[in-house]
Amino acid sequence: MSRQALAFGLVATLILSTLYFSPSYTAEEDEEFYENEPYLYYDLHIHELDYKHVDEDGYSDFSGSVYMRREYSSEESEKFRNLLIKSYKISLLDKEYRENVNSIIVSVSEGTKDSVKGIEDITNLTQTYDGKAKMLLDYEVSTEELVTLDMITWVRDNFEIDSMVDGVPRNKMTSRLEHVNDTLKNADDTGEKLSIIEEEIHREHYDRQVTTEGGPILTIDGVQAVWTNWEFESVGPTSHLLGGLSSQKDNRLWIGQWMHIEFPNATHTPGNHTLMFEWPDEDFKGKETNFHVSLGYGEVFTNITTESTDVWPNEDDNWYKPPFEWFGFAAGNGTVGKFEATFGQGFPDYGSHDWYEAAEYAETLTYEGVNGHLATITSKEEAEMVYSLLDGHSYWLGGFQNISSPDYSEPSGGWEWVTGEKFNHSIWPSCQEDPNNPCAYDEMYSAEPNDSGSEDCLEVWGFDKYLNDARCHYWTWKGIVVEYEMNGTNHYGAYIPQWYWDEQNSTDVLVYVLAVPLTDKDRNEILKEEGDPDADNDGIVDTFDNDDDNDGIDDGEDMDDDNDGIDDDNDRCPGTKVGDQVDKDGCSANQIVSELSDGDSSLPSLSFVVSIIAVLGLAILRKPRL
Repeated sequence: MSRQALAFGLVATLILSTLYFSPSYTAEEDEEFYENEPYLYYDLHIHELDYKHVDEDGYSDFSGSVYMRREYSSEESEKFRNLLIKSYKISLLDKEYRENVNSIIVSVSEGTKDSVKGIEDITNLTQTYDGKAKMLLDYEVSTEELVTLDMITWVRDNFEIDSMVDGVPRNKMTSRLEHVNDTLKNADDTGEKLSIIEEEIHREHYDRQVTTEGGPILTIDGVQAVWTNWEFESVGPTSHLLGGLSSQKDNRLWIGQWMHIEFPNATHTPGNHTLMFEWPDEDFKGKETNFHVSLGYGEVFTNITTESTDVWPNEDDNWYKPPFEWFGFAAGNGTVGKFEATFGQGFPDYGSHDWYEAAEYAETLTYEGVNGHLATITSKEEAEMVYSLLDGHSYWLGGFQNISSPDYSEPSGGWEWVTGEKFNHSIWPSCQEDPNNPCAYDEMYSAEPNDSGSEDCLEVWGFDKYLNDARCHYWTWKGIVVEYEMNGTNHYGAYIPQWYWDEQNSTDVLVYVLAVPLTDKDRNEILKEEGDPDADNDGIVDTFDNDDDNDGIDDGEDMDDDNDGIDDDNDRCPGTKVGDQVDKDGCSANQIVSELSDGDSSLPSLSFVVSIIAVLGLAILRKPRL
């Protein structure tokens, strides 16, 4: 096998090896957390079967997402930084080269330079930049040279994954110089040469062929998964990418990435399906490795068979009974082995009530001899009264979307109350009273209702005092708000689920108890502790402050809410401290540093290509299997 073929094989194996994992966390700065994380974390999620929105042509094929997180040695991490910096410098050479060649072409087209002279100048210029690019192979990267935001942005679109296989820094300039030299040697006449070179100078993309052999096996009903799109998730700790700026002693990097997967011709219909996974070529010896597999809403695993002896949860767990919506396992004896699982329609039993169970349970509760029902809200005054009872949990309310109603439409048509009272659409956040009017965008959330995946039942987020359309079988730990129709004034109670241990029967028992309400002061203090911005430093976080910058203008009327000179529509960093200097995007130095240390930030992130690069870094040090 040639070295090039072997390199491509390693590329393909590692690309496909990411076919299966998506953790629920992103970059972390905590040293202890980082050191204890597994070498490899792999999460496969199969998308839900959506009964409500079946395509006109029937059910769609299976699809899903995969996330993989790998940790790298200090040596591998340093190679990644050096290669990244060198490749970026070549990209700057490419920009300079294109500008100079284009200037020559313009001079020829304007008649200020002879075409033969133009070709001669381009030939000399190409040789010069070819030499400069090759000099960077031996370039020593200094510790002062750090990965910059411009570099990160460039990597997203331009870094060539081949570089990580052989350690040679290059990008589009490599192909460009090769094509220009070929044109200078082989084109028939001067005019043809100039035309081809002009086209080459403006080219922004070069196709690369990568083999798809090797890697893990993942099938549904016998159909092999294929990847459709890579996306970068996180690099952590992010400050380690900057090397010398990191306050932590360990310079190792970990790279997280996720991708979309599809199973062509495996139709996601109701009924039982078989999922099979095997990773025969990966060596897990000496590595801590965790795998996680989950299903979408409305489906559960009915049977799980795996070679691993460390599987969770299991049938002995008191808190989570089969059938399961997810399962996880650890690799043992240096190999992940394989697993096979069947799944079909159903909902896991997490203990707390779904909306239907909550509606039935509410009717069994009494207050002064009066039976209750899930609470209804018909005015904003009633909403504020209900909100005053809540803590930080989410709670079911008595609203539901009747898809059989003649008024049904998505997302806001057909909503009803369990009592038959008229549904007042003005209670939705950021919505108009007219249900046919689309909801505006709220600065904290997308306006509700939005029917983000068959959401037909009403909940309220206790901490945020925010109504949301939710999935009726939603399993998350939820409370309920119950209304008792008294003579004159109705009574309301907010209840949260709670477990207690029944010693006599040796089992956990689920009960509902009255919530302890959070005051606005409590909410403000919680957000302050979590680091929410307080631009004017008055002790009230911006979320609850009607005048964030203390300029006497209500935030609703203020076009520059943090008073930093950048209007809100163009301000990428809202909540800048009063008096802080900002850049053209409205970001202060403190905000930029904070975002660099946060893998879930809005800064231009390393793209999926960076993730591939980092994964391919492992290929440099691994011995090929022949």
